[in-house]
Amino acid sequence: MGCCSSKEDVAAETDLPAPEWGQPIKCRLAKKGWMSSDYNIWAADPNAEEEGKEVKWMLMDAAGSWLDDGYCYYLKHRASGQVDENGDPISTVLGSVNIRGDWDAFSFRICGADRDTDIGPFFDLWDGDFDWGISNEEALWAVWTFSKRAVIYSDYEMETQIGWLDITGSGTWYEKEETRVIHDTDEDGHDHVRYEKYRHTDCKVNGFRYKFNVHNTPMVISYNRQGGGFFKAAKLTFTAAAAFAPEVPLFVATGDGENNCTIETFQNSDPVSTLLAAYAISCKLDPKDFKQGAESKCERAMHLGMWPGTSNFIGMPEQDFEARFTKYTAPVPAVFAQAVASYVPQLGPPMAIVSQPGQAVAQPMMVQPMMMEQPMMAQPMAQPMMAQPMMAQPMMAQPMSQPMAQPVQPTSQSFAVVVPEGAEPGQQIMVQSPYTGQQVMVAIPQGVRTGMQFQVQA
Repeated sequence: MGCCSSKEDVAAETDLPAPEWGQPIKCRLAKKGWMSSDYNIWAADPNAEEEGKEVKWMLMDAAGSWLDDGYCYYLKHRASGQVDENGDPISTVLGSVNIRGDWDAFSFRICGADRDTDIGPFFDLWDGDFDWGISNEEALWAVWTFSKRAVIYSDYEMETQIGWLDITGSGTWYEKEETRVIHDTDEDGHDHVRYEKYRHTDCKVNGFRYKFNVHNTPMVISYNRQGGGFFKAAKLTFTAAAAFAPEVPLFVATGDGENNCTIETFQNSDPVSTLLAAYAISCKLDPKDFKQGAESKCERAMHLGMWPGTSNFIGMPEQDFEARFTKYTAPVPAVFAQAVASYVPQLGPPMAIVSQPGQAVAQPMMVQPMMMEQPMMAQPMAQPMMAQPMMAQPMMAQPMSQPMAQPVQPTSQSFAVVVPEGAEPGQQIMVQSPYTGQQVMVAIPQGVRTGMQFQVQA
């Protein structure tokens, strides 16, 4: 299916069998085309004369419209010679995932606003002179929390649930608009009035966190980003593991966040739910897409003229989502049954706001992030501890999600710091204590790199 609404596609015919539960697989997802939302799934053909030669194995078929906040995706496989009763090609749907935004949530609070009117000269690039005019400026800055959710099913009808995913993040929003009414005098002395409008927005993600559950087994996801530039896409790596054994991965997804992704699953994992979840996380809910979704929500929900203190909540509350989707009938895999039964989730310490290396940190806009001990969406959104008035650019960092590969033991007077991108072991960074609100300089311990976390004593 393409990027707009159209009929569903059929997977390519293949001699490779459908994936089996518990058997490790390695495949590659590639976007079918620039204007397409479908992904072909390629795998090495063991019967090919050329070792490692890839053939089309399955299809990740998108269903929906560009007008929606997302799509539904169907994992399809077509065996050799598979047709329907009319002799037409047909695929078998192995599973599906709903990322249409039906259960998303967004809340915001306006922290500050400003208006200003000025009369003065404006330089005219066309005439090379100065013209007089009136400038009206409006600005606002706010904090927001956004939850993007997906539900995984084992059937086409989306009736048999086998998992769910929740990505929640918080950040800041800044919007400024300037309108100019300029009087321009031409060579003949005639006065002409022209109107100019300039608008600037800035959406920053300060932190986000994954909650993932499949076959009633709690999972943890760690995220790592490497490289990236103007001509080269960054390499994104997502690793999922059972919460009670975070050091043993169940799948690893590596890709560029949009066009290509390599997925490797390991022993004791369900390949269908793994492929659907890995695809959703690495291709459709990666940090870049999450930020774009948050920016779209900010554009829709907030506008200039709102008074400071204005807040709103849109979407499904966290407790309603958990009540509806976190209790489902899919059995826990036998290999994990005992560990799941005895597993007790541990609440992590508060997440600190970290300044990017080399940035000034004199006046951050928010001294306390929205994601604290309970980082999910609050009802209503919690009050920020403090906001600095009229700040043109909030000096927030963009830390990665909380990694789970190296669990830490928090104390009552410690908090977690996520190493921002570009920081190196031994480097000093400025952080904001969630307990005291004070900024302190800390050194990144050896062996702790981008996306990982370490403890700081308050």
